[in-house]
Amino acid sequence: MKLPNLLINLKNPIDAFSATPAQIERIRQALPETEILLATGKDRFLELLPRAEYGLVWNFKAAWYQQAPNLKALFTPAAGKDWMEPDPSGQVRTFYGSFHGRIMGESLLSMMLWFSRSLGRSAQDQQQKLWGRNSYSPNQALFGRRVLIIGCGSLGVSCAELLKAFGMQVVGVRRTVMATPPPCIDRMITFDQLAEELSQADHIVLLLPGGPETEGIITAEHFRAMKPGSYLYNLGRGNCYCEADLLHALQQGPLAGAGLDVFAEEPLPASSLLWEQPNLLITPHSSAISREYLDLFVDEFLQRVASL
Repeated sequence: MKLPNLLINLKNPIDAFSATPAQIERIRQALPETEILLATGKDRFLELLPRAEYGLVWNFKAAWYQQAPNLKALFTPAAGKDWMEPDPSGQVRTFYGSFHGRIMGESLLSMMLWFSRSLGRSAQDQQQKLWGRNSYSPNQALFGRRVLIIGCGSLGVSCAELLKAFGMQVVGVRRTVMATPPPCIDRMITFDQLAEELSQADHIVLLLPGGPETEGIITAEHFRAMKPGSYLYNLGRGNCYCEADLLHALQQGPLAGAGLDVFAEEPLPASSLLWEQPNLLITPHSSAISREYLDLFVDEFLQRVASL
C-alpha cells in the first residue's frame, strides 16, 4: 500500500518509547514515496494534522478528528485503548500494537523466577555476606506447575509460548474459547469456569485490559478460591480487583506472593500499604519497557502497511 504522507509524533516521557532518528530513517527508507511529516511536540503535531492522511502516534483525542479531514488511519504502539479516543464518525481506523508479548513475557518470567528461585533472598544474603544454602530448600521449580492466564489474547499466547518452554501446564481464560487453541495452550476455558480452575493453579497471571467491562472482575470470592501457596501476577490493568482484597490474600492467605506491574492509581502512592508487603514484588508499569520496543513497533507497522 502506498501512503501519500505520514505524520509521526512518537515523543514520550519514557526514553524507550520515543522514536530515535535511526527509527525514523528506517521508515523513510522503507517508504521512499511517502512524505514524512515529523512532529516533535503537540503544537507542531496539531499544526501538521490538517495535512495528514496517516499517523504514527501515542495518543489521539476525539476533538482532533475535526482538524484532520484527510485522515484515514492511525497506528499506535499502545496495546491498551486508554490513550486513543475513537473517531466519532467511524471513518478513521486505528491499529493498536500487538508486539508486546515478546517483551512482557520476559517480565512475567522474571517475576516468576524471583519467587521460585528466591532471588529476593539472594540479594539480601549477598548484602549480608551470608552463605545460607539450606534456606533455599523450599524452592519449587516452574516445570510441571500449572499456570492460569486470565485474559489470554495475543499477549497471553506470547507469554504461554515462553512458559510452555519451561515445562509448565498452561490454561487460558477468555470470553470465548478458540476452536483450536495454539499448541502452547493445554486448555482454554471461559470466565464462568474460573473459580474451579483457580483452586488448581500454582501461578495466576492477569492480562486483562482496562475499562468498565473489567472493573472489579476479580472479586474477593475469586481470591478465596485460589490455591493455598499460589502466586499472582498482574501485567494488565490495575482496575480488575480491589487492592484491599489482594492485600488480605497476601497477608492471610491463600497467596504466597504476588508480582504487580500495574495499579489502580499510578504512580502508586507512597501511602499505599502495598509498598510494605514483604511477599510482594512491585515494578512501575515497566513490563514492556525495553530498548527494542519501538523497533518491534516499526517492524509491525511496516508489515501492516504492506498488507493493507
